[in-house]
Amino acid sequence: MKKIAFLLGLLIIQSIVYGQSDTVTLYDCYRQAEKTYPLARQSGMLERSNDLKIKNLNKNYLPQLNLNGSATLQSDVTELKLNLPAQFSFIQFPQISKDMYKVTVDVNQSIYDGNVTGYQKKLEIFNLQSDQESILVEMYKLKDRINQVYFSIFLLQQNEALLNINKNQLESKLKEIQSAITNGVMLSSNADALQAELMKIDQQLIETRTDRITAFQVLSELISSTIPDNSKLVLPRVQISSTAFEDKRPELQLYNIMQTKTGVMKDMVNTRWNPKLYAFGQAGYGRPGLNMLSNDFTPWWTVGAKLTWNIWNWNLSKNEKKIYDIQNDIIGTQKETFEKNLRIEAASGLAEIEKLGELLKKDEEIIALRTRITHTASSQLDNGVITSSDYITRLTEETQAKLAFELHRIQLVKAKIAYLFTLGKL
Repeated sequence: MKKIAFLLGLLIIQSIVYGQSDTVTLYDCYRQAEKTYPLARQSGMLERSNDLKIKNLNKNYLPQLNLNGSATLQSDVTELKLNLPAQFSFIQFPQISKDMYKVTVDVNQSIYDGNVTGYQKKLEIFNLQSDQESILVEMYKLKDRINQVYFSIFLLQQNEALLNINKNQLESKLKEIQSAITNGVMLSSNADALQAELMKIDQQLIETRTDRITAFQVLSELISSTIPDNSKLVLPRVQISSTAFEDKRPELQLYNIMQTKTGVMKDMVNTRWNPKLYAFGQAGYGRPGLNMLSNDFTPWWTVGAKLTWNIWNWNLSKNEKKIYDIQNDIIGTQKETFEKNLRIEAASGLAEIEKLGELLKKDEEIIALRTRITHTASSQLDNGVITSSDYITRLTEETQAKLAFELHRIQLVKAKIAYLFTLGKL
């Protein structure tokens, strides 16, 4: 355990040496993404759009004005023909022109629209809630993408630190070997083997650094903020207080909103068949006016009320309600399927956490053994008992054991984060 603590201390020192930069946490990335990710701006846009839609619906309660005009020419008109006695032959009946002109202003005022507008406003509110919750679902999924990149960077940084430690050990050993070669007590082939291994480590460092820089670029894009590729990432401290299944995912709320919205749409079916009462008025000017026997241009007006009621719709409303019931059941099955998959995923996550915890315990034992073996091999190389190739093999085995420990340590934290993500607790 002391050697493990020493190793971790070296890793921290190494990170500070090559980093010398700002510290970035996983939760910092979450908060930054919530502020700057383009999708997050849609929430305000949706609210403004909804306000305009509600304002437009409220105008259904205001009078509707229409200006109409027409000019017609017809083949025949109404005539009065009476056989009068000769003494009344001087009486002339009006002649109606076959060209007619009319300009009117029509006013319609809804008195009762069957509550159609009221339900339309409710529906728009649920549309807004559904759209906003969909944004939350996508933003929550973004956290998972951030998790994948963040932990890959952290692992690359730790690998780079271990490779540098390994490189320093080999360089130190190479100086000892070169001194022994100079004094004629050791063959130069031992130094060649160490130099070849150092070149191999340099290759691994190039690959690791390139992957790290690329991963930082991806993370910067995800949170819409530049993170220097030498930033130091902090491994989160994660505590799982309970293993009981508790679904807090935003998808669950979205399903609930969708079901409620379907219920509103079902109730809205009745409004289309409710009685509707309107008041109307018309003012006009033209020829003829209301007096069809007058051939003069005259103004006129009319006012009145109108009631419409479709008293039989051939069970259309009944069938539409059944359709919405089916849609509600479909959403219910989608919700049930989602929760079942979450339960499976959560159970797998807990098993992964337990497995990695056990592997870490074994890693500590293996590292302690490999460290002792490498220490012995170092002394044997100094005394010429083994070759540098044998020493490199032992050192590589120790490094691989340490890499396995780091991998499992990071995977354990990542598994805990993934478990919390599954339950919607991030």
